[in-house]
Amino acid sequence: MPKKSAKSAWGNRGGWANNSEDKHYFGHDDRLMRMEGRLFGNRPRVSFKTQPRPNRDIPRNVALAYLDDDIPMSVSSNNNNNNRQVILRGRGRGLSRGRNSPLPHRGFRGGIFPRPQHPFGEANWYKIIIPFGQKYTKDYILNILLSYISPETFVPIMYKVVGTEAIFYVDDQKTATTLLGCDRKITTTDGFKLQVRVKPGYPQCEINDKLKEKLKQAMVKRYVQENNALDLSRFHQDPDLVADYFCALFRPVMLMTVLDIVSEHIPTLEALNLEGNKLYLIERLNVLHKKFSKLKILYIGDNKIKEINQLDVVKDLKLDELRLAGNPVCNKYKTRQNDYISDVRKIFPKLLRLDGMELPRPILFDVVDDTTKVPQTQRIFAPDTKAQEVASQFLQQYFMIFDSNNRQPLLDAYDEHACFSLTTHAHNANKSSTYLLENRNLFRINDTNKRQKLLKQGRLPVVSFISEMPRTRHYLNTFTMDINLITEGIMLITVTGLFKELNTKDEAVRYFNRTFIIVPKGNGYCILNEQLHISHPTETQQKFVLNNPPETQIAENSSTPKTSNSNIETTGSQLPEDVKQQMTLTLSQQTNMNLEWSLKCLQEVQWNYENALSAFQEFFKRGQIPSEAFTK
Repeated sequence: MPKKSAKSAWGNRGGWANNSEDKHYFGHDDRLMRMEGRLFGNRPRVSFKTQPRPNRDIPRNVALAYLDDDIPMSVSSNNNNNNRQVILRGRGRGLSRGRNSPLPHRGFRGGIFPRPQHPFGEANWYKIIIPFGQKYTKDYILNILLSYISPETFVPIMYKVVGTEAIFYVDDQKTATTLLGCDRKITTTDGFKLQVRVKPGYPQCEINDKLKEKLKQAMVKRYVQENNALDLSRFHQDPDLVADYFCALFRPVMLMTVLDIVSEHIPTLEALNLEGNKLYLIERLNVLHKKFSKLKILYIGDNKIKEINQLDVVKDLKLDELRLAGNPVCNKYKTRQNDYISDVRKIFPKLLRLDGMELPRPILFDVVDDTTKVPQTQRIFAPDTKAQEVASQFLQQYFMIFDSNNRQPLLDAYDEHACFSLTTHAHNANKSSTYLLENRNLFRINDTNKRQKLLKQGRLPVVSFISEMPRTRHYLNTFTMDINLITEGIMLITVTGLFKELNTKDEAVRYFNRTFIIVPKGNGYCILNEQLHISHPTETQQKFVLNNPPETQIAENSSTPKTSNSNIETTGSQLPEDVKQQMTLTLSQQTNMNLEWSLKCLQEVQWNYENALSAFQEFFKRGQIPSEAFTK
């Protein structure tokens, strides 16, 4: 066997480093040194055996790099003339997958570093370690590294010497890989091979008053007063901070500290640049609209934003310009530029520029001038007093009968060819409720045949359907009435308000919107078409109902539709004459009594319509109503 050489057969790669934390690295150089009584250096050995399974602690990229360094040797055997391959290797286990195979085992796993194609995974920050770096100045180490990787460059963050090592940080995977490639490739002035080690990680930085003062000084130089703009792009690389501080804005505590300082000194900021800060969770930016109410321009490109809905946290900003390019989310829209613009504008409707590109002017219907005075609301809108009077009388009579026990008299209120449809949004109603069974919501009903079936046509089907609906009590002082159209032969009336369901399990309060098209007929009007929409009341409306029970409700003014609710207890002196006339006429139509006997009936019960109707029904069953009461 040949004599072992003191020189390394690995091209100056062998040896063991005197560093207990990083045992996966080989020695600093190829010369022998005595340290703490131990001999360090490359000691190759000769192996005649099939190589065993590689050590799992050997990094894959290191193992592959050494495959070309194996030195085959042919040695003659004493027993026969067969040649046996000899492989000269450094310390550690063999690297072959099988007998004499130069490839790693199929199950091989790297040590600290992942596989070569992604040496450091998806980390954003890397710790660069220079063993024995304390022997050299900061400028010397940085200059020889920059010179070796030229034209590539890097910004060292928080360079310091810890023990025998020089340490600094970089913020880019490509840079970290490039620096790792310098390992043992650079010869220093004293003849040593410079080692470079890389680990994922970033430094810790305490936020104190001294740092805050440094932050203010750095931001002053980044502020452009003419544009009222602040440039915080790649803030962690700021030359005034990088030597001693790690001011990365992806750290929530650092981001909030910086924004607090800015809002204290520049609350009227109009433009903010946060590009290149490796932001991936931007929830903390939800404070921007509170701290900077006048912010119109926001640059957050070249960060780590992956989903478009992450921008919802800043949707309250009234932005004119946004830059998002360089984020992973933009890769999803490479071939869908229109969708990209559309999705962004859903969040910022008034956006004019996106990634430096002019957008079409938005079509908006909101009030441009916030100071514009909006006219006061009115409960009744009518083009003239005559139309209002006709509509009021018609609705008084209609709702009086609708809230009674018998809705059959409404047959006279509908035209022979009348149409009626019901739409409801009252989702908490009972599933067997008439509302849901007969709901003609065109957003939900797509079947043309079913739409036609749910449309009630003809006077009898309409009144029959209305009679099956739950009994109601309308809150008169919640009514609004609009007369939208008047011609010689038609009138369009919209009525809204609240009503309460009676004789149901929960006696729920509902909001309604009824649109009537009425036409002249005989001496009055009848309904040609009606649409009824029922939905839930708002919280304000519900509170109003609780504070205003129907027993005490009176129409607020004489211009509102006035009628006597069946459950309002009033005396004859409290009711206007026109209401008394309407009640008399309605009772006459509902009971077939003449006006004289209807008036007597109402007077005897002190104008309580429900009592009058109940009294009529009771005496009619007994046969105690004389025949002259029905003579007209």
